[in-house]
Amino acid sequence: MEIRQLRYFLDIARTEHLTTSAKQLFVTQSTLSHGLRQIEEELGVQLFERVGRGLKLSQAGLVFKDYAARALQELEAGRMALADLASLQAGRLTVGVIPTFLHTMVPAAVAAFNARYPKIHVVLRELLAPEIETLLLGGDLDLGLAFHPAGVDGVDSEPVFEEHMQFVAHASHPLAGQAQLQLSQLQDVPLVLLSRRFATRRLLEEHLRAAGVQPLVRVEMESVHALIEACRWGPQLACIVPERAAALHGSGMCAIGLQPPLVRTASLLWNARTSRSAAAQAFASLLIDSVKETGTPPPPR
Repeated sequence: MEIRQLRYFLDIARTEHLTTSAKQLFVTQSTLSHGLRQIEEELGVQLFERVGRGLKLSQAGLVFKDYAARALQELEAGRMALADLASLQAGRLTVGVIPTFLHTMVPAAVAAFNARYPKIHVVLRELLAPEIETLLLGGDLDLGLAFHPAGVDGVDSEPVFEEHMQFVAHASHPLAGQAQLQLSQLQDVPLVLLSRRFATRRLLEEHLRAAGVQPLVRVEMESVHALIEACRWGPQLACIVPERAAALHGSGMCAIGLQPPLVRTASLLWNARTSRSAAAQAFASLLIDSVKETGTPPPPR
């Protein structure tokens, strides 16, 4: 059964005349009659009875009329819902973000998105990079923000910016007064690092090994903010964190650049096998704008 056949049926039910309906629907009378016969054959009932030169709904037609009208109403409501979704007037956006980014540049993008598209319900999930990739492929996320390149097939990675890692410690730490630190200087320095669940920890260890340094890890934690706070209360400790987090270290602490530099590339992650929603693309655009506006954090003291 086709939508046009339902429209034919409902118009004839209203006018009770084939010629009148054909003119109003801009079709020939034979086309209208053929469409009506098709729907009656499919339903196996006669929908109209002839009364003189006009038509009158049969008992079956009276019953079917309400269902046909509701069906067209639902289809129109669905069409309008899709139009609203495409114009960002309705819907839901779910984004997976690694912890560091969730607490730095993402809030500004969220606020800008909500101001522009207040009818979109936004859900931000704090996840590790492998979790983001898995949920993207499973259809549970519309967009991810983690690292480039992606770790699995089927996930597209769109680089957004590069971020340097920095040495952060209390201002009284023995290495605090230096303008820059060589990685080799970190040998035997007590460190507080993220656990090996985090891609950043694995990246850090790879670079330290390449520099011939065996890190002296005294404490492992699950939060970059917690790493910095541990160093604030433990002057003998130090951590290595992304520059955006280091820029928030506050008074009494120092952040120092490393040589050779440790760089990680932030990227937007997409499911390569599905289309990108209008809401996800709009949020990604605002996020990129937010990064451009905030720029690189100020150089460490």
